[in-house]
Amino acid sequence: MPTRAPGESRRHLVREVLASGDDFGVALVLILLTIIVFATATGQIGQLVSVALSGGTLLFVLHTAGASPRTQRASAIVICLAVIGAALAVLFGDATTSATAGLVGLMLAVVAPIVILRRIAQSPTITFRLVLGALSIYLLLGLAYAYLFPVVAALTGEPFFVQTTDPNTSDYIYFSYTTLATIGFGDFTAGTSLGRMISVSEGLVGQLYLVSAVALLVGNVGRQLRRPGPE
Repeated sequence: MPTRAPGESRRHLVREVLASGDDFGVALVLILLTIIVFATATGQIGQLVSVALSGGTLLFVLHTAGASPRTQRASAIVICLAVIGAALAVLFGDATTSATAGLVGLMLAVVAPIVILRRIAQSPTITFRLVLGALSIYLLLGLAYAYLFPVVAALTGEPFFVQTTDPNTSDYIYFSYTTLATIGFGDFTAGTSLGRMISVSEGLVGQLYLVSAVALLVGNVGRQLRRPGPE
């Protein structure tokens, strides 16, 4: 009986995970880690880690959701350039790592939900993995709004928050997810009419998404919604 070399079983497991489709449980964990790192990353090293993690998460989501090879290749090129740029910025003391992290994070927040939603819509059978994919979209919605709030501040020319005129990334992410979950601690509040309306829309979208889309998927787990197409 052939013996396996040490570590071979782990490499085999990694290959199986990468080869499997609809592995949105892993994607959900990666998205959570990306959000935490993105909110807490400080300094150029932290930004470099954020770029690499968010880029890797995006590539994994594209792969497991069955995105087209062209989309995967284009995203891989952009992410590789972003990681190289962030690494060079660390080496030469440039200040572009924050913008690079923002670019890759924005790609994750915008591209990944579209790809996951497309995969769910095309699936003939609702599985528990697809429910995890829907929850991944929920997390990415909060990330997308966290990117939208600074844009609102730039458009209005006024600080987004009443409580501070110089919010950082973690402030926007914190406010976004407390709004998405309709917790509303009140330590941060939107200061402009446009900001308030967008914040309200996030709360409504978050609740309607959970009670409609996610609840519908959970209620139909295991049910075949359409016949699979011919192979």
